[in-house]
Amino acid sequence: MKKNHSLFMLNIQKYLFVFGIFCIVFQNYISAQSTIDFTNPPSIDEFLGNQPMTRAGRPFQVMAIVSNPSDAIVNLTATLVLPKDIKSQETVRQLKLNPKEKVTLKWTLNSTTPLYEEVQLKLSNKDEIIAVSRLPIRFLPSVKKTETEYIPEPVIPTKKNKKLLVGAHNCPLWEFDSYNLWSQLKKHPERTPALGFYAQENPEVADWETKWAAEHGVDFFIYCWYRTSQGGPVQQKFGSAIHEALFNSKFQDKIKFTIMWENQSKGTSGVKDEKDLMENLLPFWIENYFKKPNYLLIDNKPVLYIYRPEFLVEDLGSIENVQLAFDKMRKACQKAGFDGLWLLGEYRGSDPKHLGLMKGLGLDYTFAYCWHVTNSPNPPEAITSQMAQIKTTQDFGIIPQVVTVSQAWSGWRDEGSIWKLPPTEFETLLRRGKAFVEQLPDDQLSGQMLILDNWNEWGEGHYLLPYTEYGFGYLDAIRKVFTNGEENHVDLIPEDIGMGPYENAYREYLEKKREEK
Repeated sequence: MKKNHSLFMLNIQKYLFVFGIFCIVFQNYISAQSTIDFTNPPSIDEFLGNQPMTRAGRPFQVMAIVSNPSDAIVNLTATLVLPKDIKSQETVRQLKLNPKEKVTLKWTLNSTTPLYEEVQLKLSNKDEIIAVSRLPIRFLPSVKKTETEYIPEPVIPTKKNKKLLVGAHNCPLWEFDSYNLWSQLKKHPERTPALGFYAQENPEVADWETKWAAEHGVDFFIYCWYRTSQGGPVQQKFGSAIHEALFNSKFQDKIKFTIMWENQSKGTSGVKDEKDLMENLLPFWIENYFKKPNYLLIDNKPVLYIYRPEFLVEDLGSIENVQLAFDKMRKACQKAGFDGLWLLGEYRGSDPKHLGLMKGLGLDYTFAYCWHVTNSPNPPEAITSQMAQIKTTQDFGIIPQVVTVSQAWSGWRDEGSIWKLPPTEFETLLRRGKAFVEQLPDDQLSGQMLILDNWNEWGEGHYLLPYTEYGFGYLDAIRKVFTNGEENHVDLIPEDIGMGPYENAYREYLEKKREEK
């Protein structure tokens, strides 16, 4: 009996020994399979909101795509790091990703407090951080949701100076299939507009823009206008913001518009000769724009901005020919029932020779699309630089100017001097710009107009439309400086009244790109 018992115990010990060896081997195998290949590590391919900004008390959806590009199985911990006032569930998730596998993660965030904060997503393996991605999020102050048939009419405040027109450059690049133009916002999600990655050709988009502009003291838009061929009937690109959206919008009578001829692409965006200008281009502008009741007229003269007036010297053969052509344009406008034509040429420098050229071309005024401010300045330096450049142009006395003030600049690839004025500092610039303009003769456009740079240059880094980082901060600064409107007011966003979204085309594009990978 003892012998059998000893034999039994010996067999048990053998089995336990073999099982122990198996466990060690299996653990080593699993550990080896979960080792991170740091030459090809897991990554957070996307981390973004599934909607534009929202309000306190409402859910905000975020999603992330995590991928394992390596040939090994990886075990990861995905941790959603939240500021104290933002809540969610399942903020820590354990992931096991097979080779080449991708997984989509989703969370619903909530906050009862209005805030602008950064949410982080961290990937880790044991105690080692593998990847980190950040997503800025804004919860606006709470407003009760209502259902309305349409966007409420703009409630336009009275102006402090009724003689001063405030315009904003409008860069209409954001068509439903202009997907790549939004690429900078994947790098800078803090720029996400309140309208989302919108399709500008939707008349509702135009009505939201008009409502927000008019309610905050913006009197007119200067739309960039692009011709695509010379020498024949007018063909254009990015014209949908005017022709499809503005002209079909309900509130088009609440704001004026003008165009800036973007003639910088030589051979396609200018004119072949004077005949092309006078028989193709100008008649198109007169019939399609100047005669519209909402086109900006001052003293019964349409206002036309030209981006590169100096390029017309090559198009038309000489400075004298440009001057003669401008005179013919004015006379053609008189024949069409106007009292002439205001011609303004873009220049953002301080070379008196170039200003002299613009005067010689026969332009009425110079203006800047934006101001180049060097050396990535802080806000006070950016304000000082702009005002100095404005004063220099004025002191030359060569050609009168219409003043522009700029909010920021980054370039399309974050190149060169990068800077931004937060809303408080932008308000300071607005006050200084307004005071400067009000000292100029009020019988000239110089004393009647101030231009804001820029309404919606999302890719280039200057924009005033409400967006994630500062909400309605820039528009509220404009309202405060130029209008008598109450500071405490409610700015509606589409979801407040059950409207939108306006970004379906871009979201569908993102989903298609994910499926292709």
